[in-house]
Amino acid sequence: MFVKAKKILNKYKYLIILISVFNFLLTPIHIGITGLNSAHIVVINYTLVIIAGSLIAFNTKTVIPTYTLGFLTLIAVWMEFLYPDSDMIQMQRLSFSFLLFFYFCILLVFQLKKIKKINLQFILGPILGFIYLGIIGGIFFEILYFLNPESFISRGSLSSYIFYYFSFISITTVGYGDVTPFTPQAQSVTILLNIVGQFYLAIVIAVFVGKYINSKP
Repeated sequence: MFVKAKKILNKYKYLIILISVFNFLLTPIHIGITGLNSAHIVVINYTLVIIAGSLIAFNTKTVIPTYTLGFLTLIAVWMEFLYPDSDMIQMQRLSFSFLLFFYFCILLVFQLKKIKKINLQFILGPILGFIYLGIIGGIFFEILYFLNPESFISRGSLSSYIFYYFSFISITTVGYGDVTPFTPQAQSVTILLNIVGQFYLAIVIAVFVGKYINSKP
């Protein structure tokens, strides 16, 4: 029974992780529908992302660092929920979150390299990598704002979620103009994220086409 469940989780792990990250990105909708305290929903959705993301570990060598980083990030997330005014805890949460999602990306790249033919994991993996890139960008922008509150100008309030929103519209080069990087540091990180996002898409498309051609008889 346990072995069968493990095989199912391994087969659909990217789908499970994608559902969790999409659920996290839809946090403002959950808040609007339920009317619950925003902090409660954010911490629950972020916890689900971390727990689901731990499925990406594929052997004993990767399980230990994945679970360790995940556990430390979870502690920091819940400590920030309990003590929202602590700058030290917030910085710990940002640092551990960056390390965790960066490590997720590394594991994802190694796994995708091993896939020899086009299947569900090969299709969902690059999508997950793109979303992880957006989350990492959001963490970067949060760190910049933490270090310098004048790093960004927004038409509305600058909540933590707005940095993830800005990260995704940056890597997709949409640029609505409602959030603007104001300091040189914020502008340079935005430029870097735009470049990485475009190169990521180009490389993924090239790899996908190459796999498709090689898989044809």
